[in-house]
Amino acid sequence: MGGSLKLISRNVLDRASLYIRPAARILTKVLNSLQKMSEHHEMMSTFYKYQVWYFNFLGMWQVASCASRLQRVLHQLRCCLILSIVAIMLLFFAIRVLANIDQLNVILQVFFMFATEVSCMSKLLSIKLRNRNHAQLIEEMHSPCFRPSSKKEALIFSGGAKRAKIWRNFYASASLLAASLILVTQWFVDNNALPLSMYEPCDLLSSGCYYGLYFYQVMSLMPTCWLNIAFDSIAASLLYFLETQLAMLSAHLESLGSAETIEDNQRIARELRNCCIHYARIFQLKDLIDGFIKVPGSVQMLCSVLVLVSNFYAISIRTKETAFMIMMASYQFVMLLQIFIICYSADEMSYQSALLSHSLYSSDWTSWNKSNRKLALLMMLRFSEPLHMHTLNHSQCFNSTTFSSIVNCSYSYFALLKRVNS
Repeated sequence: MGGSLKLISRNVLDRASLYIRPAARILTKVLNSLQKMSEHHEMMSTFYKYQVWYFNFLGMWQVASCASRLQRVLHQLRCCLILSIVAIMLLFFAIRVLANIDQLNVILQVFFMFATEVSCMSKLLSIKLRNRNHAQLIEEMHSPCFRPSSKKEALIFSGGAKRAKIWRNFYASASLLAASLILVTQWFVDNNALPLSMYEPCDLLSSGCYYGLYFYQVMSLMPTCWLNIAFDSIAASLLYFLETQLAMLSAHLESLGSAETIEDNQRIARELRNCCIHYARIFQLKDLIDGFIKVPGSVQMLCSVLVLVSNFYAISIRTKETAFMIMMASYQFVMLLQIFIICYSADEMSYQSALLSHSLYSSDWTSWNKSNRKLALLMMLRFSEPLHMHTLNHSQCFNSTTFSSIVNCSYSYFALLKRVNS
């Protein structure tokens, strides 16, 4: 009796194992895929996480659909607050310019920060007015077609995320250092004057007025400093994301392999069509990123010329003031850096898109059948025109050539201004 029970239990266990083992394998695959999706989502958020959080904190980003009435009200109040802060600063700068319209030195001191605040206002308005499109951009980035499908593509994707993070942290450190030097240096050099040259509605000889305006400038400058950090770094990160997707597509094209059988040709035909779909989605994403960068980026380029000219002029007439030179040098570096990171990342994206035709040609296309070779030729014709990020002037793009022309133009204007004023 005992032997038969053991035999029955063993048979039951054997039969159960026939169902448990496949179920365990399926469960393991599901858990692994969920883990990979979680890791990919975390790596994807590196491109935009902190910047979008700050935009949402300012009330510029699209409010969540599940937000309560109170959260929506607070969202709008934060939006009105930051817009009011920047608008009041611009008003004070404008009054200062109009009151001293015949004094070039005063006007250039005001433009030192006035042009930067104009750029900040354009960024705020652009993000607020197009926040639905920008939210769609972030949602599109999480599309399954943008996930890496091989180890090589995963390495490319992680490399792009690391580069975006490094540039973000470096730019944030440089910007915060420059803003801190602007606000602190004036205190040690002359504690009877404010860090920024703007309209003073009360007498600075009064300690209450002086400390109140000083506090106002600190509380106004730092949020706009963080805004510049958030916008410029996410613009560069989005362009790095595009470059990463193009590099992944290039790696996929290069690894298509040869076609020895009919099944190989069918496989290559499917993969070529998938590559066409991937490129079309990249192009759509590029248009969304273009809408995010174009207007505020173009305004920033124009304002940067004004800032660079005024900084060059200020440095040239106050060469003996060491603290002032250090402050202006750091601010000048940040002004150049904020243009450079967007132009450089856009240039890298364009260069990577120009390599797609070469990557497809590097595959073993000579062994493919006639229809696949025709499809490859059509794809190479489509890839022959690189992707570009255009400014408001459609004939001009964000690239290293534009960056160098801005620097040359700024120095030329400075040299002309210096010559006329002397």
